[in-house]
Amino acid sequence: MRLPLFTAPIAALLALSLLGTAPSPIVTAVGVAPDGSSVPQLRVEEAAQADGPLRINRPLQGLVMTWEDGRAVRLAGAHVGTGERSVQTDRHGRFSIPAAIRTNQVNVVAAGYRIVRQQTTADYIVIYVAPLDVRAIYVPYDELRRQAVLDWALGLARAGIVSSLVIDVKDEGGAVLPMVANDIARDMGAVRDTGTDLEAFFNELGRLGIHRIARVVTFLDGRLARAYPETAVRTPQGEIFRDSIGLAWTDPFSDLARRHNVEIGVNAARTFEEVQYDYVRLPTDAGAAVRIGTTSDERSAIIAQFAQEAAQALHAVGAALAFDTFGQTTVIAHDDGIGQILEDMAPYLDYYSPMVYPSTWTPGWFGLDYPPADPYLVVLSSVSLAVERLRPFPNVVVRPWLQDFHDYQAEKLFYGRAQVMAQIEGSAEAGGQGFMLWDPSLNYQMEVLADLEPQPPGGG
Repeated sequence: MRLPLFTAPIAALLALSLLGTAPSPIVTAVGVAPDGSSVPQLRVEEAAQADGPLRINRPLQGLVMTWEDGRAVRLAGAHVGTGERSVQTDRHGRFSIPAAIRTNQVNVVAAGYRIVRQQTTADYIVIYVAPLDVRAIYVPYDELRRQAVLDWALGLARAGIVSSLVIDVKDEGGAVLPMVANDIARDMGAVRDTGTDLEAFFNELGRLGIHRIARVVTFLDGRLARAYPETAVRTPQGEIFRDSIGLAWTDPFSDLARRHNVEIGVNAARTFEEVQYDYVRLPTDAGAAVRIGTTSDERSAIIAQFAQEAAQALHAVGAALAFDTFGQTTVIAHDDGIGQILEDMAPYLDYYSPMVYPSTWTPGWFGLDYPPADPYLVVLSSVSLAVERLRPFPNVVVRPWLQDFHDYQAEKLFYGRAQVMAQIEGSAEAGGQGFMLWDPSLNYQMEVLADLEPQPPGGG
């Protein structure tokens, strides 16, 4: 007998309270139990264990919920994917997947919560998601070549010092890891192996419950610009444009350039829970023809279009979408020639990650004579502005990049434990959720992370 829609959550709660007792096959609970422990898939048919999405010619309905203060809360705006398409939950946390796009795969992406990827052939499910607390460090592409670095990162994960890692899968030169390569990357020789066992490394991170973030350098891509000249940003004279340090860029208005980066992200989603696009903009140099020949509205619209294309693809396969921007994008309301207006990107993002490094703010910002000397106020002010501007977009979480390297402005200030902690505190007080530390040399202020409450393996 099919349970009525309104009784299903009650039945699911009963199932959770009787872990190990099989509930009605109409109701399947997946995700997280009230005590925070993992809930196994309940009463899944054999067909659901097949590799890859299996077409199911029946609709799927359900709820997405979490636990707050000991009670179940429904989540609005969560993305529920089938591996091929996705839908969003309504204001009551309900979703409905038509038979035409139904598979046995169910993925849930909700900003601020852990990703859920499950298989089921049940026709009604209640999915519980656990809160996600990201304290991350960045590991550059070239450092992945060193087994000692991989072992060091795993040690941090096992000790609960970090709950997340941001790892390059496509770098500033356009090179990609083998595991994320698409046909375009292979054809132009952009695949670059690290010589280390990355599969074992990423699998162990997953076993430890580490939130894995794939960093994709997007439109700064000399390899694609050379191999496919039609994608390249040009000078007004028609030559391939190069920025102030001699690097070539691809044009966001190029369908091929956008598709290449979306495909890299989708391939990364097989291993990573989140895909973070960096350099998702036009070059800052005024000599790029695309800046001269377009309006602010056109530039912002094409960046927003890329966000929409990436979101549709990633939410279907169960990965969150993040964009990096300059810290100043939190403050300015125009696109500054590079196509980034926060409110235009926001409808498609799960995470907004401004690089609010104090050393990037020049004298006068926030009323400060020398912003790097007051890291707390710089981060508090910029993150507060971002949080306020994103209030109309409740499904976007602000999670900033913070500075864990020495000041490079005139005074060359030392950045140590106090300066990094001041940024963390400023972001938290402003409403930022989690943080990521940037230092490509890997000389992180580990005592700061160690002083924070350790993250249990797999914990939120």
